[in-house]
Amino acid sequence: MAGLDPGEVREELGRLLNLLSNLGLSDYEARAYVALIALGGGNAHDVASLSKVPRTSIYKVMRGLEARDLVSQSDGKPKTFIVKSLDEVEGQIISDVREGFSILKRLEGILSEGGTPQLVYTIAGRERIVEKIGEMIDGSRSTLFLSSPEMKLLRLEHGDRFKAAADRGVEVTLVMDPFIKAPECSQAVRKEGLMVTDLVVDGETTLIATPGLEICGFIDNPFITKHLLSIMSSNLE
Repeated sequence: MAGLDPGEVREELGRLLNLLSNLGLSDYEARAYVALIALGGGNAHDVASLSKVPRTSIYKVMRGLEARDLVSQSDGKPKTFIVKSLDEVEGQIISDVREGFSILKRLEGILSEGGTPQLVYTIAGRERIVEKIGEMIDGSRSTLFLSSPEMKLLRLEHGDRFKAAADRGVEVTLVMDPFIKAPECSQAVRKEGLMVTDLVVDGETTLIATPGLEICGFIDNPFITKHLLSIMSSNLE
């Protein structure tokens, strides 16, 4: 931002933070990410000081950025955080958005089965999608089927919710990458190459999200939900 006066710099930073928010980062995550890019890498103390993220929250924020594959940690103490190549991040975001619209188009193709148009709700933003998944887990009554390459993040965010669902008698089936620790559940299935997040609750509601949980489609039609569940179940055989 060389050549800009302080007011223009603040304006540009505001636009950047809004853009990152639209991509699903929380306010703290966006501020920490911009600070880390400006620093060219640094420890949590450096990032917290520049971003004005509270030090009590900075490690959780950095774990969130790691889970999004935006930063990585180096060995040693104190731990140093390194920004992933911006070209790689740009390519992944473009790929995720394309995958999201591809999923929505596939959903669109089955919405009028039986001659009745159905409404698909779309949600954008990782934080909002993770929150919606938590709401669906809380609302489960009998069965919950979740397949996701983001199970590590979902376990950290919703571990207590999975346990509560299992404790109240919900049959919880989770499909995840090998070597990922499973949340409490009735059945854990290991499968390589998972790309999207699929969540089916009580055979009635379905959520399908892109890689990275940037965009999702959500529908509460039991007929379509059973159709999608049969496809997902057959892919595990």
